[in-house]
Amino acid sequence: MVSLRPLRWPNDRAALCALDVSFTTDRIYQVVATERSFVLEETVIAPPLHKVYTFDDDMDSLPAFTYIVVAEIAAAVVGVATLRVDAWNRRAVLGHLLIDAPYRGRGIGRALIADVVQAAQERQARCLWLETQNNNYGAIQFYQRLGFRCCGLDMALYDSDGSAAGETAVFFVRDLA
Repeated sequence: MVSLRPLRWPNDRAALCALDVSFTTDRIYQVVATERSFVLEETVIAPPLHKVYTFDDDMDSLPAFTYIVVAEIAAAVVGVATLRVDAWNRRAVLGHLLIDAPYRGRGIGRALIADVVQAAQERQARCLWLETQNNNYGAIQFYQRLGFRCCGLDMALYDSDGSAAGETAVFFVRDLA
């Protein structure tokens, strides 16, 4: 049974750094762009893509978020979600949604999203916005199942010469009204 609680900083730091937030996929969304539009085409890839993320670089920025919720099972940290609310446009931004790989598919992500949606609504946010990558097929499928819709992309956000070569940032939004 998953339980949700506020971040305990800095006590949670080591447990959050230990989360396996990597993923493997045999499908991606290929971005097909024209002069005035784009389409995300589901594409099977071989061999499968294995993407490893490190949360360590972002860890020390956690206390700056408006709201942070940690998921636990049997007192073990298994996930985290972070939220920032921009007052000027009343948009809530999901900064991170991270679930430890062995615990995916158990409703933890759904519980964390429900919690941050409630937190955003309590703060009078009109929508919840997020960014993921075109190659994170599972995340895109997950967000769409929870009512998020694609609202844009940025083909130049990631360094094309670095580890993110070939990635496109895809933005999603869910209305909260």
